[in-house]
Amino acid sequence: MKSIRSFLLTRLLGGAAFVLTGAGFAVYVVVTRSLEAQFDMNLSDRVKGLASLLFQVEDDVEFEFSGELMPEYEEKENPAFFELWFEDGTLLEKSESLRGEDLIIAGTPKRQPMHWAAVLPDGRQGRFVAQQIEVHHVYPEEGPDRPTAAILRVVVAQGLEQLVAAENMVLIGCVAGSLVLMVLIALLSFISVNRGLAPAHRLATTLDAIEVDQLPESIDVGALPRELAPVADKTDALIRRVDTALKRERRTTADIAHELRTPISELLTVAEVALRNGSDPQETRKALETARDVASRMGRSVSTLLKLARLEMGAERFDRETVDLGAIVGELMHSLSAVERERGLRVNNLVEEGDTVEGDREVLRIVVSNLLANAVYYSPQSGVVDCRLDRSKNRWSLLVQNDAGDLQAQDLPTLIEPFWRKDRARADRDRSGLGLALSHALAEKAGMELSFELEGRTFRAILADKK
Repeated sequence: MKSIRSFLLTRLLGGAAFVLTGAGFAVYVVVTRSLEAQFDMNLSDRVKGLASLLFQVEDDVEFEFSGELMPEYEEKENPAFFELWFEDGTLLEKSESLRGEDLIIAGTPKRQPMHWAAVLPDGRQGRFVAQQIEVHHVYPEEGPDRPTAAILRVVVAQGLEQLVAAENMVLIGCVAGSLVLMVLIALLSFISVNRGLAPAHRLATTLDAIEVDQLPESIDVGALPRELAPVADKTDALIRRVDTALKRERRTTADIAHELRTPISELLTVAEVALRNGSDPQETRKALETARDVASRMGRSVSTLLKLARLEMGAERFDRETVDLGAIVGELMHSLSAVERERGLRVNNLVEEGDTVEGDREVLRIVVSNLLANAVYYSPQSGVVDCRLDRSKNRWSLLVQNDAGDLQAQDLPTLIEPFWRKDRARADRDRSGLGLALSHALAEKAGMELSFELEGRTFRAILADKK
């Protein structure tokens, strides 16, 4: 559909044209049939008029015709015609307009009028009527000697010029009326459609005036019709989501710049120190090791950012298989044992080797690794970390629990934002703040759900299968 306006106008005008054409045709048919019936009635009345001029005295029938009273039978142009015949076929009288010709009779006339169409003697198209009539007695005395009333056949014919002219006038009137109504309907439709679409144009104008860098708190387009109100509401909600996404993107961009600025500064500092102490192999070696560690940290951050970007673009593919989750948790716990001892943590791993789940092996390893590392690194000294696997019907969930430290309930929604840290000043330089963001995105794309809870001073990360 290219245009709602054109769609509505074409449908309205097309429908109106169809209805008006049908209505005009119906009116034309009804009126013309009425005119034809009236024309036939006039012909029948002429038969009665001629019959009124017939008189019978004893056995003689007289016809008292007057051209002055009935001039249509003597006109030179487009005259009417009549004939009077006895039952035995003897002609009583005929109009002078016939000039010796006879009228065409279609069938045998009865006491009721019989109408038909045929060519008149002068070549015109005409309409005929024939009827049997009983001649009126001048002295209708009763008795056996009363003469038998004569039966005559009266035939009248007239040209169709007046009928055709009247039908043409009806046709012209129907066409002209339909055209006038069509113009009025088109004008009213155009005005109505324009007024009906005005709120849509107002909404479009308002949206067109919105600047991406200055998104409004809400779009204000005034009162809208019921059909457009949901569109405005959904658009307003979309603008809110876009605004949130843009703010998050700007914040992420600033965080990336901040995260990369620190290691880059470290690299520059290390390089300058190495250049000044180039003659000392020991110092040079330390500088290179520091540069390696900084570059490794930067590489991990960039790699995680690229993976997040690929997830957003849907470029990652995930498999679903049976995975020994207990073995993965045990291996990851072993890799974190040095940090656990250093921080004096008590770790309770209740996931046993052989506990299997359905999911993508690599995704599970990355997500579980981030959850365990987050719990170990951010638990306070001598804190407790618990890890257990729960099952409910066909659904499993992995719970990683640790002491929350200074985490607040309002911090939970921001945990999945890239580079978010509760306290940047006390943040571990080896932790980029991307782990939970990556884990949440991976879990969502791989058919799992990662959620967070805070109960008192206990923080819980729950990884559950959606299926």
